[in-house]
Amino acid sequence: MTVSAAAANEISFRGKTISLIINSTPGGGTDTAARLTGNALAKYLPGNPTIIYRNLPGGGGLKANNYFANQVPPDGMTLLSGSRTQISPAKLRGPQVQYDPSKYEFIGGDANLGTVMLIRKEDVPSLTDPKAQPLVYGDIDGTRSGLLISLWAKEYLGWNIRWVIGYSGTSTMLMALQSGELHMAANQNAFTLGPLLKAGRFVGMAQLGALDDNGNRVRRDAFADVPLLDELILPKLTEQQKSVYLGMQADFAINKWLALPPGTPKPMVAAYREAYMKSVKDEDFLAMATKQIDEDFTPLSGVQVAKIVADLALITDAEIEFVNQLRRKNNLPVE
Repeated sequence: MTVSAAAANEISFRGKTISLIINSTPGGGTDTAARLTGNALAKYLPGNPTIIYRNLPGGGGLKANNYFANQVPPDGMTLLSGSRTQISPAKLRGPQVQYDPSKYEFIGGDANLGTVMLIRKEDVPSLTDPKAQPLVYGDIDGTRSGLLISLWAKEYLGWNIRWVIGYSGTSTMLMALQSGELHMAANQNAFTLGPLLKAGRFVGMAQLGALDDNGNRVRRDAFADVPLLDELILPKLTEQQKSVYLGMQADFAINKWLALPPGTPKPMVAAYREAYMKSVKDEDFLAMATKQIDEDFTPLSGVQVAKIVADLALITDAEIEFVNQLRRKNNLPVE
């Protein structure tokens, strides 16, 4: 349904207070992005409302999403900020999930910046040598995009690796990589990865890449020398395997997002979407986003986010089970 500019312009938040629920603890990436975007929205929403922030962590975002979808009135006075985890098809099959993100009214978000797989330079020959000791890849909880890169690469590119899961966070994991405790790890933040690669001790083996304006995956500008996983693996896959693989790619297309509850009036949604697009073009906002989020920060419109989430809803149980079989085969946690 198309909403006229006149209808959207009739919306005013003058004198209003908007609550922005953040489905994680203070200080993390979702919290940082939500507060940064919320401050910009207050500037561009008609009437310049006050925005207050409410952290509601629990269950990896489950608590906040269940509350948002079932108890928040669709009056435009409450937003939810979340991340890729809460819209992942495998996560949505969980018995405690009481929300359907395909019914959310997304106002915007930003693209996942394409995880890059790092390996110590001296270990590169062992990666494809089946007679060598397996290289150790580290991960936080077994659900991150880097682990899936390594899983598909082991299965279809013959990478000689094994996994250690349970690192408390990215910083701890990367410290283990630099100390030699790990041979391989992955991250998406250019601020973190750039110095490691420039120092010459590590090599980028593969990346998920970024989305261009046509929705195609391309190498990130900051990592132009690192091959796309697509380039390496797609020629090795059958048509069925490609379908599952591309579904996995879509699952990692979004980084953070902002949404209104299901049923929010269309003119209200249009006003928020217009304000969001003005916010992410604001020079002050972009300067902070490229410092606090990533130098490759790439905004997505509400329409783009909604389309990606709708596509994720089409991923079948059989496709999820295909990946879970790969996980079981390699003694990895099953989502």
